[in-house]
Amino acid sequence: MSDIRIATAEDQVLLDKEAKYCSYGDTVHYIEPPRIFSRCEGSYVWDTEDQAYLDLQMWYSAVNFGYANPRLNNALKQQIDTLPQIASQYLHKGKIELSEMIAVDAKNKFGLDGRVHFNVGGSQSIEDSLKVVRNATNGKSLMFAFEGGYHGRTLGASSITSSYRYRRRYGHFGERAQFIPFPYHFRGPKGMTKEEYGSHCVQQFARLFETEYNGVWDPKVGQSEYAAFYVEPIQGTGGYVIPPMNFYRELKQVLDQHGILMVSDEIQMGFYRTGKLWSIEHFDVQPDVIVFGKALTNGLNPTGRYLGP
Repeated sequence: MSDIRIATAEDQVLLDKEAKYCSYGDTVHYIEPPRIFSRCEGSYVWDTEDQAYLDLQMWYSAVNFGYANPRLNNALKQQIDTLPQIASQYLHKGKIELSEMIAVDAKNKFGLDGRVHFNVGGSQSIEDSLKVVRNATNGKSLMFAFEGGYHGRTLGASSITSSYRYRRRYGHFGERAQFIPFPYHFRGPKGMTKEEYGSHCVQQFARLFETEYNGVWDPKVGQSEYAAFYVEPIQGTGGYVIPPMNFYRELKQVLDQHGILMVSDEIQMGFYRTGKLWSIEHFDVQPDVIVFGKALTNGLNPTGRYLGP
């Protein structure tokens, strides 16, 4: 028997239309012919031939609480019937109380006061966080980010995303990142424990600040050229990599010594994807800014936010 799958006549009509009318950048076809899906429930999606697929990714980590979750779907339906949307200059109870819950929780966990800014998606929240970081650092536009890190595809967000394919033909727009190796123990020197490798990576990063000749630090005035380090506490698109438990704590010490902010991008790994509300909680460190989205609404409504000063 052949393993080659042939699209049904109905699916082929849709695929022909997709090839003609849909953006090349909107969908990546990993298999041919592409599947067309018709329904979902729990952790599964079904195609038009009623074949079930286990979705290990759960819509790029947006659906942390399962597709067609009755409790969340009913909450959305209730909101649609009462106040489906309102201009951002107007107040409503849900926005205020949600902001309070998130800010108070962060205060209890990290000891820092903060405010919540609402936006329409993850990349847009990254963009706004870049504005906040610039404002807090007197207009600095250079950032650190990780190799393998993913922060979005808008112009600013793609500048701190390590994949060149998102910047090809578009260049950089204001921000620019220096990409630092992520502490993936599998690629570490033979004989090092995971924690030793974490410390080794921090030491290699700290060398950038040893003298003025390394280019990122002026010891005479005590200033860094870089404003912030954007981190995914656990890398998502880069391979779902868990760093050594001591890594972020030691990294934050270096950043604090040089006045560089730590921005925790929780868009893929936040909202209990790792068992805690924020994935950075596993590492005993206090981020300066938290960016989050997606799973806050379980993918039902495009939204994103950041929590910062």
